[in-house]
Amino acid sequence: MLMKKQVWLKAVSIILAAALIVQVGPVWAQSYDPDEELPRPTGMEKALTKLGRGLSNIMFGWAEVPVTFDRKLKEGKPLAYLLGVVPVLGTARALMRTSTGVFEMITFPLSDRKVNYEAVLEPEYIF
Repeated sequence: MLMKKQVWLKAVSIILAAALIVQVGPVWAQSYDPDEELPRPTGMEKALTKLGRGLSNIMFGWAEVPVTFDRKLKEGKPLAYLLGVVPVLGTARALMRTSTGVFEMITFPLSDRKVNYEAVLEPEYIF
């Protein structure tokens, strides 16, 4: 009789311990911090990001003209401004974005590993 009671107590205590462990699992999952858990990007990853940003800016630099037109249209600018000033602004921004893309594409392997991987233009990508 005493032996059955000890087995019963062991079984109950194991079940309670397992139930407590199952309850704590979601708390561990919620304590995830990506800044601490994810590895820092290497110099090669930063360089390839710079290359990709440069290629994107070269290929889509022309899109600054319609994007600028759309942005100014949504701001409620008058028609004369949209037809006279926006093409000049868009063309200037397109030339800036394309030339920045050429610069980033040429300098991606020459950059210092600790610095010089930040975007030159904001936003980094047009889309």
